[in-house]
Amino acid sequence: MSKNGFSADKAAFFVFDKREDKAALRRLGMVYVAGRLILFVIVMSITAPFLVGTLPELLDLDPDSTQFAMEIQSFANVFQTIGLVAGVIFLPLFISIYTALLRWMIHGQSGSKRIGLRFGEQELHVLVVFIAVTVLLVFGMIFSIIPLAIIMVVAATLLKAAGSAMVALATIPFGIIWLGVVIWFAVRLSPATALTVKRGKIQIFETFAVSKGHFWGLFLAYVLQFFVIIAASIAIVFIALLVSLPFLGIGLAMFGWSEPDMANVNAYIALAAVPVLIISITGFILEYLRYAMGAGVGACLVVAEGVPAVSIKDEASKIT
Repeated sequence: MSKNGFSADKAAFFVFDKREDKAALRRLGMVYVAGRLILFVIVMSITAPFLVGTLPELLDLDPDSTQFAMEIQSFANVFQTIGLVAGVIFLPLFISIYTALLRWMIHGQSGSKRIGLRFGEQELHVLVVFIAVTVLLVFGMIFSIIPLAIIMVVAATLLKAAGSAMVALATIPFGIIWLGVVIWFAVRLSPATALTVKRGKIQIFETFAVSKGHFWGLFLAYVLQFFVIIAASIAIVFIALLVSLPFLGIGLAMFGWSEPDMANVNAYIALAAVPVLIISITGFILEYLRYAMGAGVGACLVVAEGVPAVSIKDEASKIT
């Protein structure tokens, strides 16, 4: 652990540190899961009639045919479009929850007994930072890959006579360097939202000064969180199998191994509803924890660094 109190293990689990309002994490999580669940039910309610209407035609088609692939793609496009719209609708709530989490971790403010949600100036700042950092990383990757591609083409041309294996070995280092640079920028920019909440104004490139000397601590914190989430995901898959087995057994007892019968489509949906709902809620909880833990890394850094902030009195007045 560094002398200023920042370390990878502390940052990775900073969201779980003891605080005065211990229930804030749980309250915000309940709002997140409820919001995701409501949108999920709406999306499924909209797409279900389309799926039911498409099933008879799909069952009559050869799974290897072009028509079958086109029907599946058509349904996927409809589902993706509705999902995108649902994501845009959910965005304000997500930003409000994410900002409330940062405010709670950095300033110790969670709105007292209230949930502490709002959508004001600070939330708009966080949204702008989210968009700006995403755009910077995406366009940075796009434009930086152009010189990489040129270098790889030149290397391939020069080493063509040596064989494809030598070409691959020669170009791999360039790819590793490019990936390393992208990761470096992403990690150094990652505390931007936390710094924005800490200082009360939009902070993007200022993040480089705060994260200076902390790349490896931040990077290892995210790596540690990645493995924690992977382990939790495996556990969820196991739970999903346990939950689904009884319903699968009921389905086999009722319908056997025969092909789906459209006359029993409502029974199929009813049997699948409970395990799908349980699995979805578990997934939403894991999703919330992933975002909360990620936010905690940046919050831990700005708190440990003692970054100057707007006054607590001003922040409290904004909440009330």
